[in-house]
Amino acid sequence: MNKKGIRKPRVLAVDDVSVVLNAINAALEAHYEVFCLTKAEQVTRFLRSAEAAPELFILDIEMPGMNGFELIDAIREFEAHKDTPIIVLTGNATVRNFHVAIKRGVTDFIAKPVDPKVLLEKVNAQIKRK
Repeated sequence: MNKKGIRKPRVLAVDDVSVVLNAINAALEAHYEVFCLTKAEQVTRFLRSAEAAPELFILDIEMPGMNGFELIDAIREFEAHKDTPIIVLTGNATVRNFHVAIKRGVTDFIAKPVDPKVLLEKVNAQIKRK
């Protein structure tokens, strides 16, 4: 909650590199409540137990175990998240990965390293659309 008692929109970021999660948090924390997870497998547990669901996801594609594409499918299995915006943030920004992400319903695609201002602008745009 901010000073006026209004809850900040929630963003769930998932990346296996803590430095990336720290950068995401630093870029967004003034405007959003940011939750960070280092393993894709933690997301379904988080979504089942969270009192309030995130309004946006930021996901890495290449992670050990469940990858980002599999995670997108798992998120979309939750009725409450069929249309929740998902931004993919990846160090492997290939045309193939872009097309696969779009086919899975990703709303934006950002190559690493990301500029914090660009990330904030893209998150703001997706939250406003929602």
